[in-house]
Amino acid sequence: MSSSTETVETVSYQWTDYQAHVRDLLEDGDCDVVVLRIGYGGGKSRCGAQWIHRGGMTDTEGVGESLVMAQDYEKGKSTTYSVYFKTLPGEDTNPFKDGDPENSPIVDDYNANDKRVVYVTGHTVWLGGADKWSRFAGGEFARIWCDEVAHYPPQTDLYDLHRMLTTRQRTDVGPNTTLWTSTGNGFNQYFDITERQVQPDGDGGEMPLPWRDRLEVVVASTEHNTLLPEDGLEKIKRQFKGTAREEQGLHGGFAAAEGLVYDSFSRNTHVRPREDIEIRDDIRLYGYDYGWGDPRVLIEYGKTHADQYVAWDAYYETGKSVEHAISWLQDNDKPVGPIYCDHDPEHIQKFRDAGYPAEAATKDLDEGIQEVQAVLEVDEVGPGLIVVDDLTELIQEFQSYKEDDVGTARADDHCLDVTRYAVMGDRYVEEDEDNSGTGVW
Repeated sequence: MSSSTETVETVSYQWTDYQAHVRDLLEDGDCDVVVLRIGYGGGKSRCGAQWIHRGGMTDTEGVGESLVMAQDYEKGKSTTYSVYFKTLPGEDTNPFKDGDPENSPIVDDYNANDKRVVYVTGHTVWLGGADKWSRFAGGEFARIWCDEVAHYPPQTDLYDLHRMLTTRQRTDVGPNTTLWTSTGNGFNQYFDITERQVQPDGDGGEMPLPWRDRLEVVVASTEHNTLLPEDGLEKIKRQFKGTAREEQGLHGGFAAAEGLVYDSFSRNTHVRPREDIEIRDDIRLYGYDYGWGDPRVLIEYGKTHADQYVAWDAYYETGKSVEHAISWLQDNDKPVGPIYCDHDPEHIQKFRDAGYPAEAATKDLDEGIQEVQAVLEVDEVGPGLIVVDDLTELIQEFQSYKEDDVGTARADDHCLDVTRYAVMGDRYVEEDEDNSGTGVW
């Protein structure tokens, strides 16, 4: 191990103007989080990797640690970690391409099992995944680089992640800052933090992001990446220029995530302030869902005089009993209406005992999705389903629920399940009434 700073010269750093600006913001330490948001091929991962190398080599006392966080370890092998290793000086330094990081003159040790890199200065870098971020709750990190943040798994709450990571940055080495690099990817928590700068207020609404004065967002265009070969830039421009995804693919903006189940849902069309909506007094229906370790969700739906569904209010709690949900109904004087429930006879009976006609929901996933897609359609009146703007969990699920996640444990669809139950229950009841003259009303 060497304490000489001569080894720093073995790193050939290359920075575009916007990468250098991000680097300087991080080194100044006036922000807790600096975000580089840019299109594909914008050099965001190279910026993060070089910043981590820089910190490893300037920590000549070898007492500091840094963290590199990908989506998960398997995805990181071909994305984040590969860029990190390829930007090391030396030949064949990427272990995921039959190389060895210790071929680099600035790496003293690489431990694949521990997912740890030690520079010749003694500075240690840990390779982590956002799917298991809690394993780093006991560490202290001078630098943290979170890559592809907009693509982190749905179960990773970015607000919780930031809360944990920022409390781990209290080292003497410094600068004790975090870099987020990503393209836009749908209208999810990454969008809410980096673009809207809001967070849930705990009561079903939103509030300004409390740490927004410690957040700096740098938005750049791939077209300004002077390190990208000209033919590479032309290929990216041909793919995105003039398409609906141009803002996301080139300029660091946002577009709906690809492969969404409800790709017709949009904030502009389906989300409205409560004061702009008038619902009928004589119709209420509810959907109810719960699971082991999952939130308990109860959503109240009304209808406009034009017969549009309105997601009007929501109970969304983790670690609470069904009695707590019933108290929410009673304490808020919620009108009586049918509750279409996840299939637990005990819960159904408790809702009935409280005066609400509850029944087991129709849970066919494919048919239910088709019914919800149908009510999202827009006609001369407007959309068939409206969501009040403070139902943030439901809005986020609509904007992030992917076809690849349907029916899997990784799906974040608790509110959407409830919506499916309510819409299926109501529409199927209407059909039964037309045929037989009977129903729950």
